[in-house]
Amino acid sequence: MIKYFVFILLTLNACSNNTLENFDKKIWENDSKGCKNERLKYLEVVEKQKEVLKGLSQAQIVAILGKPDSQELLKRNAKTFTYFVSQGSQCGSGTKEGTALIVHFGALNYVSELSRNQY
Repeated sequence: MIKYFVFILLTLNACSNNTLENFDKKIWENDSKGCKNERLKYLEVVEKQKEVLKGLSQAQIVAILGKPDSQELLKRNAKTFTYFVSQGSQCGSGTKEGTALIVHFGALNYVSELSRNQY
């Protein structure tokens, strides 16, 4: 009986999807800091599916979007992940404005909000 229970749990876990529709993680990850502007193509894809991402853990977000370009610890154990999506000052291109996807985590380390920022 226990074997069947474990099998069902493993099957359900395997069915949980750590992907977004129309999102190419390899291209996203290969555009480090958004300096090639490849991530910009996928920003709208991510924003349209933000309800899928809300409530996910930090580990799940890293599995979907990869390692963030920067992280910031805020008050009360809140945290943000920043993914640069277009060329900007982070690429050494002077004062040019860029775009970033900011993933906000609450104190329990689950996504509470996603936003687009110009910096």
